[in-house]
Amino acid sequence: MNVSVIIPAFNEEHHIRKTIHAVRQGGWAGEIIGVNDGSRDRTGRMLEQSCDTAISFIKNHGKTAAAKAGWMAASGDVIVTLDADLRESAVHGMALLEPLYLGTADLVIGTAHSRKQEGMGILKKRVQYVLKERCGLSLNMPLSGQRAFFRKHLDLFQHLKAERFGLETMMNLHAHETGLLIQEVEAPFIHQGKGAGLTGFIHRGRQWLEVERCLRKYGRSPSTPR
Repeated sequence: MNVSVIIPAFNEEHHIRKTIHAVRQGGWAGEIIGVNDGSRDRTGRMLEQSCDTAISFIKNHGKTAAAKAGWMAASGDVIVTLDADLRESAVHGMALLEPLYLGTADLVIGTAHSRKQEGMGILKKRVQYVLKERCGLSLNMPLSGQRAFFRKHLDLFQHLKAERFGLETMMNLHAHETGLLIQEVEAPFIHQGKGAGLTGFIHRGRQWLEVERCLRKYGRSPSTPR
């Protein structure tokens, strides 16, 4: 089966070339689609030089919009989304494919660990709690951006309601609500992370706000009174 790899990227000039090169070296991707989400550095130019298809936003619209743009441009039977800062570890993306091919999953999530010391994982624990409470679903890394699904499910994910960093959380909830099988796989993905300093704190704070906003607006099950 042909595999389309989508890489949303915002200001990732220091990592994006190595990530794309690693995917190509792995030999499992039929096409690579890079989405420049309004970057202010050379990310857009690098995607144009290295990807089979490059999409560029003039303004930053967030990860959800970037991923959806890439999904719509994909031609493969399988769609894989990878973080832009995986660098050499992106070669392991093929680990996401086996559960799909074996028929044990409809949405595959790959574990990813940070190279830098991060925060206390409060947002991760919050999303884990929501998934357990609402779906009975236990995921070790519910916020991982390393994901794969069959093209036949594209409409389900393309039309899910989410904004910016709420993408992964809402994908988890939407997949469960529509009866899709979700499976995590252990894979040695390493993302660079923002670290535990001020930049990392601000980044994680934005993530928290955006995920909470999505949960309030879109995260209730159909049976939950509004």
